[in-house]
Amino acid sequence: MESLNVGVESWIIQDGNDADFVVGEETNFALEFYPISLKSSDCKSSFFTELNFNRYKICGQVVYSTERVWVLDFGFLVFQEFKPPKFATKGNWIEGEIYLGIDPYFYKAYLNKIPDMPSLIYSFKIEKIFLETTPWITKPGNNIIRDSEKESFREVSKTNAWDDDNGIANYILKCFRIDKENQIFINCLN
Repeated sequence: MESLNVGVESWIIQDGNDADFVVGEETNFALEFYPISLKSSDCKSSFFTELNFNRYKICGQVVYSTERVWVLDFGFLVFQEFKPPKFATKGNWIEGEIYLGIDPYFYKAYLNKIPDMPSLIYSFKIEKIFLETTPWITKPGNNIIRDSEKESFREVSKTNAWDDDNGIANYILKCFRIDKENQIFINCLN
């Protein structure tokens, strides 16, 4: 089975897009990525390697690209709803680091309706859930952020988006893909 660590912020659950997640449950969602550092590549084979929590080193091919959304295939199809960088044209290979999270609602709500948009929904079984316990610090200008030098998590049996970390929790879902052969088509969600 292929596993991924996927981030989810409490606001995604609070908005009603997903219910609280529970260890052992099966669930369906698309994967959204956030680039940390990406560049054009000569690699011709998809791969992903976990770096830390839900950050990955990847090599993949751009399989869909428009002015407002693009899809990358590194063994999983993932999307980003932003204008792609100039080097991210369909067919090009990309490598670098990404952060991986669940689709807040963009794909489920409207991106799936774009002509030729690939099916991005996967079925996963949640093996473990980690609640971020990294301390909060105040930066100049009263900006409150996590202390990246003291990053920490603790295992929990379920998310509690309304109460954990005063309602602003971040979680990591350790998920195993259970639909290895085929993705679930978006019309299963409608």
